[in-house]
Amino acid sequence: MMSLFPMAIITLYQQHELGLDMTEIMGLQAIFGLSLAVFEFPSGYAADRIGYRASLLAASVLSILGWFAYSQAGGFWGVAFAEILLGLALSLVSGTNSAMLYETLVELDEEEHFGLWFARARFFGQVGEGSAALLAGLLYAISFQLPFYLQAGVWVLNFGVALAMLEPAFHRPVVHDAASRVVALLKYVLHGTARLKATFSLSVVLGLSTFVPVWIIALYAENAGVQVTWLGPIWAAANYVVAFGSLAAPGAERRFGAHTLLFSCVLLMGVGYFGLAASHAWWGFAFYFALCLCRGLNGPLLSHEEQRVIPSGDRASFLSLRSLVFRLGFCVIGPLAGVAIERRGDHATLLVLGVLFSLASLIAWNKFRRTPLPVGAPAELVV
Repeated sequence: MMSLFPMAIITLYQQHELGLDMTEIMGLQAIFGLSLAVFEFPSGYAADRIGYRASLLAASVLSILGWFAYSQAGGFWGVAFAEILLGLALSLVSGTNSAMLYETLVELDEEEHFGLWFARARFFGQVGEGSAALLAGLLYAISFQLPFYLQAGVWVLNFGVALAMLEPAFHRPVVHDAASRVVALLKYVLHGTARLKATFSLSVVLGLSTFVPVWIIALYAENAGVQVTWLGPIWAAANYVVAFGSLAAPGAERRFGAHTLLFSCVLLMGVGYFGLAASHAWWGFAFYFALCLCRGLNGPLLSHEEQRVIPSGDRASFLSLRSLVFRLGFCVIGPLAGVAIERRGDHATLLVLGVLFSLASLIAWNKFRRTPLPVGAPAELVV
């Protein structure tokens, strides 16, 4: 899934081949985020009801259609249609894959190893994305449509992988009133354990802080004087940093503790933003790697913390709710960042984003640090 051949050149494709400006590019990502926001919770809820495997099969079909539509797009609205298809597809995966992993490990009586398996999945996924990025420039030079055709082919393979999967025997409560259960899910998040709310908050803030620059860094590097042929290797290196950060996360947590590791992630995020904002040399993009390391280190830890405080039977639904908040946040921040870059430049925009994200992440980290992990299994929903 993570072997994303178009990602390293997608901003350049939108700008140079389709003639879109930065505001439109960030607007497209907002459309993608909004489609995810609309479909996120319904798809997670459906996965808990119809099964994880069926959701992943549907996601594969929609992804094939979405990437083919991207290759044929002629302008803003053609890309917007493709982004909506891909948003629906990703919403079916979001939460479902990690929920399936967690329930499988519970069935195998290996729940304590979730962080390690999540880190391995992240490692190989990011290596796949980085390796695909190494080919992106060459593929783009041959034909700007070729990376998108290959991406559709990746999802044909994913369809076969999903077919081969075995569904874990997780608890599926009988639902007589879907609306009442949805209300109960929302109440559980709003009025449930402090640990659940603190974990969700920190995950959303750190996720947004490391996601926004993904859509800026290619043009940032190009504006600084980096040749286009180097953008693929830079993207690859960034993904390898995420990969090795993820692989190192379980060991770092055991050695330094969760709170110290997460605080180091907050510091890395600040270094990344302020370094990017202050540097005007061609190598300034290197500070982006600090954000990548932050992303790699916090992912396995916070994902395991989430799984521990979510009741079985609604696991994908809860994870989709957290993703929904994340996507809605990007729908607001993304277009505003695009407008700010057009008017004030990328350095000033990154400085403001760095200040805001640093303050928000410190507040969220302090809340997480002060909330203890509940004893025993999470309480089931009361409908």
